[in-house]
Amino acid sequence: MKRWLVLALLLIFVFPLWVLAADFPTQVGYVTDFAGMFSAGFRESLEEELSHFEKETTVEIAVATIESLGDYSIEEYAVRLFEDWKIGKKEKDNGILLLVAKKERKVRIEVGYGLEAIITDGRSGRIIREKIRPNFKKENYEEGVKLAVEQIKEYIKSGEPPQGTEAVQETASNFFIFIFIGGLILVYLTSFLGRTKEFVAGGIVGGLLGGFLGLLAGGVSILWLAIVFGAIGFILDYIFSKNYRKLKAAGKSTGFWASRGGFSSKRTSSSGGFGGFGGGSSGGGGASGGW
Repeated sequence: MKRWLVLALLLIFVFPLWVLAADFPTQVGYVTDFAGMFSAGFRESLEEELSHFEKETTVEIAVATIESLGDYSIEEYAVRLFEDWKIGKKEKDNGILLLVAKKERKVRIEVGYGLEAIITDGRSGRIIREKIRPNFKKENYEEGVKLAVEQIKEYIKSGEPPQGTEAVQETASNFFIFIFIGGLILVYLTSFLGRTKEFVAGGIVGGLLGGFLGLLAGGVSILWLAIVFGAIGFILDYIFSKNYRKLKAAGKSTGFWASRGGFSSKRTSSSGGFGGFGGGSSGGGGASGGW
């Protein structure tokens, strides 16, 4: 009886975990080439190189290629694979995953918490743009990965965060992202507060704000950003104005929460809201790209 009880418990608890883990490939070394993008000689050479680098620095770098991401985005797949494989030392979180999805032609550099100051988002992005993408476009997959790994190792050996011009570029990039997100919020609030029959307030503010962001970006994207932000503003203002008139005609509240931030024309009762390695964890940092 006890034997059947133990078996039942195993089926209940272990089987679901096995099914869950089956979504991801099993790590076979520092280089896991399930998409068959590398030659045997390159795999062996890179495996030896990364093994030696771990012994020298304790940093664990994993390179993985897969046929397809399935239903995942490259970012989600990379994070879950990173956590599944536990790349990096547990007490240091010093792991890095270079993931390549062959079918989707996507690549991601996922960075552990302990290395985010060295392998920054900006540096990860440049490695993809300058080392990986040009070679992958020519189907020189081995060369692209080789150069990417060399650059990652160089950054780690230096132990230095971005400095000088590179630091300025990192700061400028982060500042622009902050301004971009802030701009979207401003366009949204303007569209909501300026709900009118003409629905133009959001579009005008969006266009002006897009042009301003274009100037901050160096002037190259003024027209493009003005069009994008202007279109977002017009669309939001149209939606909010339409719902506002419906609520008004029905004698219902047009407040922020009652209209679900302007997106609903019906009264609701809910206040709602906007909806094999060393055991390391991913910090969520890194960059993604395609070729």
